[in-house]
Amino acid sequence: MGAQVAAGLVVAAAYNVRLALDAGIGAVQRPAATRTAGRVDLLARWLSDPFREAKWGLNAGGGVGLHLEQARAPRPVAIVTLGVEGPSDGVWVPGVEVGLGGGVRAGFTLRRAPLRRR
Repeated sequence: MGAQVAAGLVVAAAYNVRLALDAGIGAVQRPAATRTAGRVDLLARWLSDPFREAKWGLNAGGGVGLHLEQARAPRPVAIVTLGVEGPSDGVWVPGVEVGLGGGVRAGFTLRRAPLRRR
């Protein structure tokens, strides 16, 4: 089991598709020790409500990642995600995502809120 904090860059590929490059760092607990771990992910997300016409918006994504762990070889993984974004405060859009990619993933997201779109 492990935990990481991550940051990324997201660009619009189409009106309802976003491409994201994320990188994270944290730790993972192994039977013998706690090790430093990290990841780099490249994801595409499909948005159900790209123009923020509803208060809540669903998204689904997929991509590839590279898991890095101290004293182990880098490991490529396939990733799938499902998420929901909440109402914007005009500056930020909070969200929650769950998925699979080298194990179960769960995370909270905080994205900048472009005017009238997700």
